[in-house]
Amino acid sequence: MKIYVDSSELVDRADALLHGRSWDVPTEPLLHMVSSDITVVEVSRVLLRDHESAGIPALVASALTMVDFVASTPAVLALAALLPVRHLKSLDAIHVASALITRCDIVLTRDRQMARACEELGLRVA
Repeated sequence: MKIYVDSSELVDRADALLHGRSWDVPTEPLLHMVSSDITVVEVSRVLLRDHESAGIPALVASALTMVDFVASTPAVLALAALLPVRHLKSLDAIHVASALITRCDIVLTRDRQMARACEELGLRVA
């Protein structure tokens, strides 16, 4: 099963690692997790904003373990620019386009607008 993991979920994973909690999403070998390459920047920026900077690179690396990244290619960006969803922020559009292009079975996100956009476009959301 291919799962698209939005950066909001991966920030939660990093917080779980930081505080010794378990992450709610199973990381079984049968699950193939993917996310956009912009996720690295988004997760890093949130962690740097919310926590002391010492150890952040290692925390980001741990949070992004077992995630394959989709490049923000011209095709992904063109699709993101033209998604027929009225209220969708630019970075969220790149995430949705990446999920569509990789033909993910399900999208994990904590962002309500992104979840609605995914549902409008026929993607399952959890």
